Amino acid sequence: MIVDDLSDIMADIKILWFESDPQKKEVLLQKFRTETVPKHLGYLENILKQNGGGEGYSVGNSLTWADLALANISISDFLNDCCPDAFQNFPLLSRLVQRVRELPRIAEWIAKRPQTPRLRGWLHMDDNSNRLAK
Repeated sequence: MIVDDLSDIMADIKILWFESDPQKKEVLLQKFRTETVPKHLGYLENILKQNGGGEGYSVGNSLTWADLALANISISDFLNDCCPDAFQNFPLLSRLVQRVRELPRIAEWIAKRPQTPRLRGWLHMDDNSNRLAK
């Protein structure tokens, strides 16, 4: 359920990615920022709150795939380019993401992982070429 909701966010980002009409893309982007993201993150925040008051994990008492997926989308170039402050109004989700990122093995991986090219300017491109930063 949680990962499915995150997949819904990414599906809407995919629509933005492939929209070539700048005016349509801007309308979709505004809807994404003002409706889609708050709706989905609010839903996820409520799930977290119902599970131990929100200070633990998404499901049960230990780390799950849902927590990893949430931490992953929080650092997604796609989400951050669309909504850099997406998690600002969701303190429980923000703290969960921080807890996941601070787990020793995850923090170690983040520190030493290979750097991959970051997508740049994809929101404002008219076609799908040259989206990777050099």
